[in-house]
Amino acid sequence: MAKLNNCTYYFEIDEDTHDGINRWSKGVYISEGYTGGYFVGWQTRALWASKRVWRQGPKGGVKIVKGRGQHGYAYVTKDEEMMKKFMWLKLSAQPLK
Repeated sequence: MAKLNNCTYYFEIDEDTHDGINRWSKGVYISEGYTGGYFVGWQTRALWASKRVWRQGPKGGVKIVKGRGQHGYAYVTKDEEMMKKFMWLKLSAQPLK
């Protein structure tokens, strides 16, 4: 059973990035976090480097928390096309270090 407010973030980085501290290769990165109180330290730097950030909440709902477009800052759990994208991202994610 998930703990209250625990969630998982998926950071989509679409090009090799160096922010002065961290280096990330193009790809999708996964990190544990908390709903409403997420990015600290390296997560914040990954947020800035990402074109889109997805959050899967403790009940399984999926929300885009960074990204422009019709889905920015909205739940996509009932959008079949977006959930297909999310599932592929989830399968390819590697730990954020």
